[in-house]
Amino acid sequence: MTICYVSDLCFTSNSPAYKMTSLWRCLERNLLCVLLITTFLNSTRAVDLTLVLLQDAAEKGAVCLDGSPPGYYFRNGSAEPNKWIIHMQGGGYCVDEEDCVKRSHTNLGSSKKWKETLYLEGFLSDNCVENPHFCGWSTVFIPYCDGAFFAGNVINPVKVGNEMIYFRGIRILDYIIVALLNRTLGIRTADQVILTGCSAGGHATYLHADHIREMIPSHVPLHGFADAGFLLDAPNINGDYIQRGYLQAVYKMQNVSNGGLNNDCLANMTSDEQWRCIFVPHMYSYIKTPIFTYNSAYDTWQLQNTLGLDCLPPKCDAEQMKQLESYGQEFFEAVSPAIQSPSNGVFIDSCLVHCQSIYSITWTHFKVGNQTVGETLYAWLTSSRDHKHKEVDCSPFPCNPTCPVFN
Repeated sequence: MTICYVSDLCFTSNSPAYKMTSLWRCLERNLLCVLLITTFLNSTRAVDLTLVLLQDAAEKGAVCLDGSPPGYYFRNGSAEPNKWIIHMQGGGYCVDEEDCVKRSHTNLGSSKKWKETLYLEGFLSDNCVENPHFCGWSTVFIPYCDGAFFAGNVINPVKVGNEMIYFRGIRILDYIIVALLNRTLGIRTADQVILTGCSAGGHATYLHADHIREMIPSHVPLHGFADAGFLLDAPNINGDYIQRGYLQAVYKMQNVSNGGLNNDCLANMTSDEQWRCIFVPHMYSYIKTPIFTYNSAYDTWQLQNTLGLDCLPPKCDAEQMKQLESYGQEFFEAVSPAIQSPSNGVFIDSCLVHCQSIYSITWTHFKVGNQTVGETLYAWLTSSRDHKHKEVDCSPFPCNPTCPVFN
């Protein structure tokens, strides 16, 4: 295993908006030296996904933050085209109107500069060495351009200075699902559909699984596969609920309770507590759709943005390591309903990582209980007894030899 140095530059900014998205991107860049060991997996170039831009979506009010049209990337399955993966992109969220304006000038808020094709790895790869169980499935990648987990629903555009922005995430998702239903040989006639995503997309998988279930014909099996989306409603090292404050602001600003959250959760909360339904630990028990939880107990994004830790091992002192381990135990407790569920799947590792399903190294090399997440997911989907349907890693940190090493 290559030894990688995680730069202190990952922690140089004190800006809340910066912190919401920057750490995991910095870590991804630093993981490139680890990813080199998977070069052999890509000896055969994968088929890129092609962009389908939905120009007429504006008629239904389904637009990105800047008012540009949404869309999706598509690759027809080679061996099993009637089985579908629908992946929602991640990328943090915007915490206030000014932050959303800044986001609207990027690919996470506008479709104006989206590339025509997209290359994907891991669970979304069509390389059957890298992804043997799912390489032949039809694959959809939904770019994230609303800033609120595909959940916002504000009727009128919002004027911020001299600019207009739009909070229409749930309309975007609905419009794309309808487009996929209406495709020739689309998901209306699918043999199986997996709704998935990582980070904000994984969070959206929990939020929208039941809603999508209602949109897809009942004879089509639907399963959720949520990667790095189990965001805790937990205090940071100073005892402050920073994430709670941010998501309460998103909940109000983008009107996410208007179609963007689980209806059963909302119905069981008082009006002043419905914001809790934007947090997975508070709404997990209301999800009816079978769902597989894939997360690190020491997710690097949450270590910085939820816990407020400004280091990563081995550059943490004894007190910081104590705080990290306390957070890990809090995560294990929060995710226990998923672990104890008789029907849902689970793969919880203890690696310092965020968003694992979309990278070759994490998809193929990280193991818990001597099996990969791909093997665990496939066993769960097929009710196979060849592998376990739930794998929960060891603790305390570090204890998993398949995780990458940083120094």
